[in-house]
Amino acid sequence: MIKDNKNNLEIKKRPPVVVVLGHIDHGKTSLLMAIKDFRVLGKEKGGITQHVGAYQIEYNNEKITFIDTPGHESFSAIRSRGAKVADIAILVIDACEGIKKQTKEAIRHIKESGVIPIVALNKIDKECANPEKVKQELLGEDIWVESLGGKVPSVEVSAKTKKGIDSLIEMILLVAEIEKIEAISSGKGEGVIIESKLDAKKGPTATVIITQGVIKGGDFIGTNSVTGKVKTFESFDGKHLEEAFSGDPVLISGFSEVPAVGEVVKVYDSFDEANKNIKPREILIKNPDIEVGDKVLNLIIKTDVIGSLEGILELLKSIPQDKVKLNILKAEVGDVNEKDVKLAKTSDTHIVAFRVKVDKVAENIIQNTKIDVDYFDIIYDLAKKVRELMDALLVTEKQRIDVGELDVLAIFRTEKGKQIVGGRVVEGKIERGLKVEIFRDNEKIGEGKVVGLEVSRKKVDIAHKDSEAGILYEGKEKVQEGDILRFYKEEFIKPTI
Repeated sequence: MIKDNKNNLEIKKRPPVVVVLGHIDHGKTSLLMAIKDFRVLGKEKGGITQHVGAYQIEYNNEKITFIDTPGHESFSAIRSRGAKVADIAILVIDACEGIKKQTKEAIRHIKESGVIPIVALNKIDKECANPEKVKQELLGEDIWVESLGGKVPSVEVSAKTKKGIDSLIEMILLVAEIEKIEAISSGKGEGVIIESKLDAKKGPTATVIITQGVIKGGDFIGTNSVTGKVKTFESFDGKHLEEAFSGDPVLISGFSEVPAVGEVVKVYDSFDEANKNIKPREILIKNPDIEVGDKVLNLIIKTDVIGSLEGILELLKSIPQDKVKLNILKAEVGDVNEKDVKLAKTSDTHIVAFRVKVDKVAENIIQNTKIDVDYFDIIYDLAKKVRELMDALLVTEKQRIDVGELDVLAIFRTEKGKQIVGGRVVEGKIERGLKVEIFRDNEKIGEGKVVGLEVSRKKVDIAHKDSEAGILYEGKEKVQEGDILRFYKEEFIKPTI
């Protein structure tokens, strides 16, 4: 234990904080579950009772904190924040598939945040596994593993069979020992918010990784956007706490509002002191400039946690808005309420609810109106629905498709409004039911349609190029030998964004 001479505070070893990053299908979640199943603190006393975005394991009397970060590319900003609060990043790569686009994105987050990487070559149990090939691919991303003379540790694992899980955990602890991961262990606590939500019973809550000092029940707390007093104080597995220390993941309620993911929360002596650090809070929604005549989809977005909201807004940015503008009137955490419904009613707005419900007052209003509310559990389903709503605002367009051309060789019969015409198909094909234009001396002189078609005196639906065909033509203008007939059809195309 070391003393901070300036402030007379104790500095000592703390649990390393680990984030797991990588491509969506390479087994991040499976690896986290394998580690969690392996040795989660408190598991023998009933297991984990709630998801708080982080958990701890214990191995050889040493603790490790894992951040259970979202895996989709839409959460790149949150993954980046997760890496910044972490000490070590496990880069998970499928030993069969190698480096993918999201692997490169994860590597970028690791480099930018300055965390220490450990490569986990997953799915080593499969016959296709080729860890040496993956290591060579990593060289192209400037990641040199130890077996190739570099400094980055790599471990071969199988989340499915649990092979290598011991080795991975031991490597984490070894890296933590070498890097001397320490923190101030006394005095006023600080931490980083990795997840936040509006709980129906507890109010605004947040999962916090404590980075230094001690946080206790009843402490005055604040970020740059909200203040509060620790009301309920729980460990990751739902146990009541009196106090928690650096490296610990905790669930705190008592905030005045839902704090933002990535904010630093600190302990203060009073509400007044906490309020002095408040800065104006903005939801960073940049709506497009809307002009008269633009097609616009108005949206209200309600989500369960701030992280989900950030991910949704990030993903919606990628939707093209040259044909339809996306105008987000409101985006916040919490259930759909009376204010949301009234705003939707007066502004022709669609409500999307992500893992939240509609409160009773709002539900009563909805039943008596035509307000649309869609519910989602998967962010990409939500984005797909928004695209569909934008597509629905586009007007169906009529499109001409040229099909074929016929050189008129003979006229077999002429009667009022109809003719039997013979000729050779010189381009494309002819189909019964097509529209036809008559060209004489390169000028269009009339049009009609094909109501009958024969080849070799047999009725057919299609006559192909170079075949001789007889058509029953219907139209006002008369066809003559030497004319060129051009056949086309019209389709109604629904444009998309």
